[in-house]
Amino acid sequence: MRDVHIRNLDLNLLQPLRALLEERHITRAAKLCYLSQPAMSRALERLRRMFGDPLLTRSGRSYERTVRGERLLRDVQLLIPRLEAMVQGEQFNPSRSRDRFRLAMTDHASMIILPPLMDRIRAIAPNVRVEAFAWNNQRYEEVAAGRLDAALSAEAAPRSLETEVLSHFDFVCLVGSAQRVRCRRFTLKQYLQLPHVLIDTWDGQQTLVDRPLAQLGVKRSVAVTMPFFVPAVFAIAHTDLILTLPRKLAEITAAVAGVRMIEAPREIAAFPYFMTWHSRVANEAAHVWFRQLLRAAARHSARHESEHI
Repeated sequence: MRDVHIRNLDLNLLQPLRALLEERHITRAAKLCYLSQPAMSRALERLRRMFGDPLLTRSGRSYERTVRGERLLRDVQLLIPRLEAMVQGEQFNPSRSRDRFRLAMTDHASMIILPPLMDRIRAIAPNVRVEAFAWNNQRYEEVAAGRLDAALSAEAAPRSLETEVLSHFDFVCLVGSAQRVRCRRFTLKQYLQLPHVLIDTWDGQQTLVDRPLAQLGVKRSVAVTMPFFVPAVFAIAHTDLILTLPRKLAEITAAVAGVRMIEAPREIAAFPYFMTWHSRVANEAAHVWFRQLLRAAARHSARHESEHI
């Protein structure tokens, strides 16, 4: 199509064009487009001038499409749905989707949020693929670069990214069988006197535990540093070590590992858990759907946790 045709193209005529070519009848086409018969006749004349072709030719008491009309019909049947999707936004059908979602999370989230998330996805979107990556302190950069679709973390995200609080969690302590201290809750003094496992969540610290302690001017005695919570639970089972971790994760693993649960010092507060994504996918239908499922999975976990508090 030459530039002059593109400049003169009236997109409002695409629906009348489709109706006329499909129906091959001016009155029926007018009804489909909520136009009067004279208005549809005028639209046909404009379309004929626009394309330099009759488009419809009379054959007895009906119309037949010209060769150009046949080609245009195939084109507009493909073009109009694409234009509608461009204006209205992508229509997302979970049952037919083959989308891939790349998600970074801690092993805490993989234990309490991933199970209800996958239950729902397998039920309503069996061809959707989820790729989960272990959390580290480069993940927000990967979200910004588009290499990840979302990240779940207790670390606040940069302001350049979209973020919301999914839920709040609190800490408890697990102790191995060789630890003789018996109490319902550690005092801060007791807590600081015992040997600890540190879970490296950000730059060599378990920030949500070590940061409030640093603000008080105190520091734990760390015997072991590990990258993940769940292996640490089993690592302390026959030792005198203390592991500080989210309550729900402790409830899931304590009985299996044979460790005891003790409430954390009150100075170690509950914490928010964030979901983070980039604004480029904020309004994409598939990503909106995926984030809704993450919210529902977090609510499911929070409900079950509240039953034990």
